[in-house]
Amino acid sequence: MKSNCSLLPSAVALLVLATGAPPQAQAQAQAQAQAYFGKPVEGTLCHAGEAVLIACPSSQKQIAVCASPTVGSPFGVLRYRFGSSSHTELEFPTRPKPAREYASGNSLGDGGRGALVYLRLNDGDTSYTVYAEAVSPTYQRTDASERSGVVVERHGKLLATRKCDSEARTYSGMLLDPKFLGNAVPFDPRVPPGFPTYK
Repeated sequence: MKSNCSLLPSAVALLVLATGAPPQAQAQAQAQAQAYFGKPVEGTLCHAGEAVLIACPSSQKQIAVCASPTVGSPFGVLRYRFGSSSHTELEFPTRPKPAREYASGNSLGDGGRGALVYLRLNDGDTSYTVYAEAVSPTYQRTDASERSGVVVERHGKLLATRKCDSEARTYSGMLLDPKFLGNAVPFDPRVPPGFPTYK
């Protein structure tokens, strides 16, 4: 019986050509990428090894909240970032600290056909509340709408709002991860300004 060992190098070469890179290189590239539900993504302000909780373009800028794991939580440390891919204008916290110390959030329905999820991050006397809302008045895709962005408050008073570009993709689904709201960060009953139908 003849051995097929001479075919092994050819088979490996074909596998490398088919996949574009050795499996180790692919795994390394994925570990270096930002992740959204475990899949690598590009084009947000999140860094390699961080999970994208929410991210979107807003005019010529970007908004993002990125998560780094700690012992016991995949969302142990959060970072709020605002700016462009070439220049981050705002990032906090500057040093890692447990997310529960400065972040809280909630997911609410309006009793009708709207759903809102938000995450409030406090930086001293200023809070940055990122949100994503989906509304479908008739439960049909034809009239469904979504909006997302950030609400900035100082001492509880509205300072500014910034919306995500409506025609661009917003990554926000990880805010609803069962390990996040109520676990990694406490629930927050304070609905952000601009959403009067949610209680």
